[in-house]
Amino acid sequence: MATRAKPAPAAEVVITDDIDLDSIDFDAWTKDDEQKAIEALAPKIKYVIVEKSFIGRFEDGAKVKLPLNISLDELDSLSEKAADPVDQVKLMLERLGGPEARDEFTRHSLPETIAMAQKFSEVFQRIAGAKLPES
Repeated sequence: MATRAKPAPAAEVVITDDIDLDSIDFDAWTKDDEQKAIEALAPKIKYVIVEKSFIGRFEDGAKVKLPLNISLDELDSLSEKAADPVDQVKLMLERLGGPEARDEFTRHSLPETIAMAQKFSEVFQRIAGAKLPES
């Protein structure tokens, strides 16, 4: 499932195609410059967990819902249907969240897509590592 919401405000980073590559001073570039640039470009992904679903929101307000109760059989079935890793990811997104979830993931920039997938994976790992209630 995917929904579109009001677009988020534009980021402060300005991307332009008219950069004079010859004027860039590579020798003056510092780790601090790099850290600031990366922080400015890092996607701002938000998510919540509702019942057995991960609901993520991209920076532009688009939301995706993915189930958190996936079986090993489902994962095996996905890998059998597509040999190419890119096709496997698309198939998994479509199977788990529907065509709209797949389209939302693939429509967004690669950093946003990776950030959302990482959040989903982290939640999944935390669920798997959660302590069971004592009887």
